[in-house]
Amino acid sequence: MYQHLVEGTTSHAIFMINPDGDISTWSPAADELYGYAADAVDQQPLAILFSDKTSGDRSLATLLTDAKEAAIETRGWHQRADDSVFWAHMTISPLWNDVLHGYAVVSKDMTEKHEYEQMLERQNDRLKEFADILAHDLRNPLQLVDGRTQLARETGDDEHFDVIEQTTDRMERLIDDLLKVAHQGEVVTDPDPTDIAAVIDTAWEGAIGTDTDATLQYESVKTVAADTDRLCELFENLFRNAVEHGGEDVTVTVGPLPDGMYVADDGPGIPPDRRDDVFEHGVSTADDGSGYGLSIVRTIALAHGWDVEMAESKSGGARIEVTGIQFLD
Repeated sequence: MYQHLVEGTTSHAIFMINPDGDISTWSPAADELYGYAADAVDQQPLAILFSDKTSGDRSLATLLTDAKEAAIETRGWHQRADDSVFWAHMTISPLWNDVLHGYAVVSKDMTEKHEYEQMLERQNDRLKEFADILAHDLRNPLQLVDGRTQLARETGDDEHFDVIEQTTDRMERLIDDLLKVAHQGEVVTDPDPTDIAAVIDTAWEGAIGTDTDATLQYESVKTVAADTDRLCELFENLFRNAVEHGGEDVTVTVGPLPDGMYVADDGPGIPPDRRDDVFEHGVSTADDGSGYGLSIVRTIALAHGWDVEMAESKSGGARIEVTGIQFLD
């Protein structure tokens, strides 16, 4: 019956191992799945099929110990004779008749399902990240609208309504863009020629406002191809980060690099061992920091195909460098 079962099964590889874990029988389906002929695996340890000598988080010895009393299931990367790998779902069942005679092993290639599950997990992580980004980045424009509304009531100056209209339009575009990236994982594919100076002016008011002791110094940066609204968000987050860590009287400098630009401040800086971590989602070096600002910066930079890294400014403060930019002039 066993011979009929193993030879008649094509979707699962069924074979046997002895009590020590060595392969004792081999089936055509196992040959097809793993690419080994029967004589190549005869009396070889089951671990020869594992890509790293373990299946999942368990070694062969652990698997055999766990499987003595009842069948166990394990998942992990397995390796074929040609060194290609696949994600396997393996069941190991004990064969008892007063004494343990060995184990029946059933293995199936589940790579497609595993990759689909990983894709869903990445999508869920992306959706959560961008939901957090939306909540974080919408607060500042809303505060600007609130402030301008109050000024309009006090002064009756229509100019404030123009700013409010521009800000709400930008918020709407930001929501559309970020949701598109969150749901579809799209990068910036249709960038516009963007004047950095104009973006910086808008971002500085949006992030810092006018009632502040912070100082902005700007050294001319060439025109870039970018999504203007998202680039404005990048600068807003960098400016807020500088004030959050450098204080209300911080001096922020924006300047050019051979293949990009930098934003530096004269604050306390970031310790070298934390510079890679600060771009991670939810990580902040400030006690009251949200941990989203620099994560958003990295996300926007990567969407443009740019790189971003943390360095130290001339004064010992933080310096964020955005590189990989192709200038238009």
